[in-house]
Amino acid sequence: MSKAEAILKIEPENELRFRGPFKEPVSVVMKLSNNVEKKVCFKVKTTAPKRYCVKPTTGVIGPKESVTILVTLQPFDPNDPNEKGKHKFQVLSVLAPEGEFNIETLWKETSLEINDWKLKCVLETPDEAGTAAAAAVAAAPSAAVTNSASAPTLPAAAPVAAPVAKAEEKTSKDASMQKVSNLELELRKASDEITRLREELSSATRENIQLKEEGLRLRRSNVSSATDSAGFKPEQPPPMYRQPGQDSVATVSSPNILYIVAALLLGIIIAKLFF
Repeated sequence: MSKAEAILKIEPENELRFRGPFKEPVSVVMKLSNNVEKKVCFKVKTTAPKRYCVKPTTGVIGPKESVTILVTLQPFDPNDPNEKGKHKFQVLSVLAPEGEFNIETLWKETSLEINDWKLKCVLETPDEAGTAAAAAVAAAPSAAVTNSASAPTLPAAAPVAAPVAKAEEKTSKDASMQKVSNLELELRKASDEITRLREELSSATRENIQLKEEGLRLRRSNVSSATDSAGFKPEQPPPMYRQPGQDSVATVSSPNILYIVAALLLGIIIAKLFF
């Protein structure tokens, strides 16, 4: 039927234009407006239902109201020869009957006057869009010449390579300084940690010596008490087995522990510097 007789106003009127690339879904909007004072039922159909997703496909529009239809083209390969078909859409409309009705079975009733409107699909790839723009420029050379003649001459762009290089050099230098500062902070923390560990180790060594001396005095006291009660003196152990010798061994072994802890901390610092 003619556009003047249509009970629905369809926008766009003649074609749905999809712009690529088509590696992802591409959507366009179709607007249906009711031109009459009664409710109108509509249904949207397509020749390629597997290629397009239409929401909603059917519904009822109140008097002088409108509805928006979202048409989404699914991803596909434009170079595929099987995708060269001309796809079309058809919009069916009919005045809603009085009372209750089933919109799904409504379109099968032969007594109703069903109006239809057809739209074709246009698929634009980026290359085609560039060719169309070039053709539009070639079609109006005089306008281009006039515009170029009337346009003021712009000054040449100042060179920006040098400022960009300086900015990059400054950024690199700031990053290097920040890295050195962080390393110095790590070294300072490690030095403080070594000092603290040395103090703790020295304190532990002194406490260990004191505990051993106290234990030695207690053992000697216990031995003296037992000897006095038994009536004989205990045999003195040989000099090589005396307790003071053991104290000297403990004293010698303590600095070795300190050297091991310091070596471990220095190894951690060197690993942070190089990795």
